[in-house]
Amino acid sequence: MPQTPNAPPPLIRPGSSLYYAMQSAPMALRPALQVWVHWWHEVSAIPLTVNDPGVAQTKLAWWHQEVLNSFDGKPAHPLTKPLAKSAPAPGQWPPKDLWLAQVDGMQALLQQTRWLDEVSQKKHALASTGAACEAAAHLLGARSPAALSAARELGLGLRQAHHLSRLGQDARLGWLHTPVSILQQHDVKAHELLRPSPGQAPAHWPALLTYLHAQARQNLTASWKAIAQLPRAERQALRPLAVLAALQIALIDEIAAQGERVLHERIMLTPLRKWWIATQVRWGWFSAAER
Repeated sequence: MPQTPNAPPPLIRPGSSLYYAMQSAPMALRPALQVWVHWWHEVSAIPLTVNDPGVAQTKLAWWHQEVLNSFDGKPAHPLTKPLAKSAPAPGQWPPKDLWLAQVDGMQALLQQTRWLDEVSQKKHALASTGAACEAAAHLLGARSPAALSAARELGLGLRQAHHLSRLGQDARLGWLHTPVSILQQHDVKAHELLRPSPGQAPAHWPALLTYLHAQARQNLTASWKAIAQLPRAERQALRPLAVLAALQIALIDEIAAQGERVLHERIMLTPLRKWWIATQVRWGWFSAAER
C-alpha cells in the first residue's frame, strides 16, 4: 500500500512545461489542477519505478480501491482527500471513470512493455493520457463534447511527443515505446535503439525520426486547431492545454533538428523559451500551423 504522508504534495517544478501550462489557468482553479496532476504522476510512475511487477500490481490495485472509496466519501490518501471537498467553480472533479482509466492504463503497462502496432498504442494513449487531458478539461470548466474530445485527442499527441523526447532515456531503462510494426517498416532493429552504438545511430534512423516527429506533430497540430475552433469561453478555458500543445510542438521540432542526439541524451527547451512560447499562446500570437 502506498504511504500516506502528512505533508502536502510538492508544487509543480518551476520551469517545467506543466508549470507554464498551470500559469495559464485561473488562479482559483490551480489547486484542484495540482491535485489532479500530482495524483496522476503518483499513479503513472508506478510501472516505471517499481521493479517487481507483483508489487506494482498491488500498488495499482490499492489505488483502484482508493478511487472507489474516495467517491464514496471515504478517502485515505492526501491526494484523494480533496475529493471530499467541492472543487472551485467553474471546475468540478473529473468523473470517476477518468480516475479509474489512469489506474487501468498503468495496469496494462505491467503486462505489455512493447506495442505490436500503432492501433493498440493509440488505443492505450487515448485511454490513459487522453483521459488525463479530458479530466483536466473538466477541471478547467469545459463541458461540450467537442471540447472534451479535443482534450482527449491532445493526449495522444502529448504521449507521442513524450515518447520521442525520452526515446533514448527510456531505452536505456529497457522501455521501447515505438511499435514493432513501425520499426519493421523502417528497417530498424529494437536492439539498435535499446543498445545504440556510442556516437552512431542505426542506418535508417533518420527516416524513423522523421516519421515519429511527423506523427506526433500532426496529432498535436490537429488538437491545437480543434481547440482554436471552440467557442470563445471554452477556448479560453482550455488555454493551459493549448500551452502544453505549443510547448511540445516546439520541443519535437527541436528534437527533429538535432538528429541522433535524442538517442544518447535528453533534449529540452530552456525555461526562457518555454515562458516565451506560453506567453505567445496567452496573447494569441502562436500559430501551430505556421511552425
